[in-house]
Amino acid sequence: MKLETLIGRSLTEWSADATAPAGLAERALRRRTRRRVRTVALATGAAALVAAGAVTAGVERGPAPRPATRPVDTSLHADPAHSPPVRFVAAGRIAMSAYYVTHRPGNGLAVASQRTWYLYDPASGGYRETPWAYLAVAPGLRKAAVLEGPLPAARVGLLDTRTRKVTRWIPLGRRAGGLSWSADGRRLLVTTYAQSPDLPTGPRSSTRTGFYVVDAKTGHTGSFRPLPQDTDNFNVRQDLGWSRSGALIWSPTGTVPTKTFYDLRGRPRAAPPHEADSDQDAGLSPDGRYVATGNPGSGPGPLTTVKDAASGRTVGVQPVEQLSAWADDGHLIAVACKPKACMGKGEFYNRLVLVSVDGKTITPLTGYRHTDRGDSWTPVFTSR
Repeated sequence: MKLETLIGRSLTEWSADATAPAGLAERALRRRTRRRVRTVALATGAAALVAAGAVTAGVERGPAPRPATRPVDTSLHADPAHSPPVRFVAAGRIAMSAYYVTHRPGNGLAVASQRTWYLYDPASGGYRETPWAYLAVAPGLRKAAVLEGPLPAARVGLLDTRTRKVTRWIPLGRRAGGLSWSADGRRLLVTTYAQSPDLPTGPRSSTRTGFYVVDAKTGHTGSFRPLPQDTDNFNVRQDLGWSRSGALIWSPTGTVPTKTFYDLRGRPRAAPPHEADSDQDAGLSPDGRYVATGNPGSGPGPLTTVKDAASGRTVGVQPVEQLSAWADDGHLIAVACKPKACMGKGEFYNRLVLVSVDGKTITPLTGYRHTDRGDSWTPVFTSR
């Protein structure tokens, strides 16, 4: 059964405000060199509030390899009454596996910020606070990689998300500040830093030193590979990530192209087709047919666009602020602000929604948050 059908059924029980957006706060803070999305008046639309019970939905898998040991749960879960959510949030192939709240001690001018992490707890069906300074959840949601504070850390732990216990500690020759799982959950990319990657952005440059690739099954750590910061990116945190195929890794830039690619030895490589074209976190759709892009520069309200990757033709415009992840080939998890209130600070009052490619169906997933406040929460998405 298609996700559109399931969402349509939930409309009989709920109706919600039109959901529209403007400029993403955390992206503006995280990537100050990026152009902020222009905010204008938002036209009223209709959105649907998800029924409290989970709804099962079929979804097409993407081309990236995935563990085939068990069926992939694609049920729809939402908690639109709470911010941050108390209950599990997921749609199609993607789950909100964790979230964090950022705190900056003292005057914030020279002190590294600290994150309080909340990890999905399968036993309770909600999110529980953790003691870790940084974490990344593996595809399938059954394990996570964790770092102890203060960052950078001397070792990385592999955590069982059900027991919430570290099953293995992996010592590192260089200290780590960032983590990223390959799409198949078999390898862990560890970004190393000389100093905390969470120092304030400003005249200070990144102290990224390089990376390790860790085999998650054996705990074997490959050779350290030097890879200094990208000089076009003024952010202190410059964590590395995986290409869709897992054959390459990428470093974030401050402009478009948004990523610079390297092989697993740290040698520069050409970007895979369309993987560095978008400033939206969602990027390519699971089947590789569509690419999420930014504001088209026309029309009322904050907008995003989905284009055909091959032709560049626009296939849909969405009245949302940011496209965060693909739920399936026809729907995305996005950030949207309150209807008719996206001007000025209204753009910072937003929530997570599920939006169709054509922008006509919007389903709230969480309650609203104030992203211009110090106690705001940031979601982390993982394929399940």
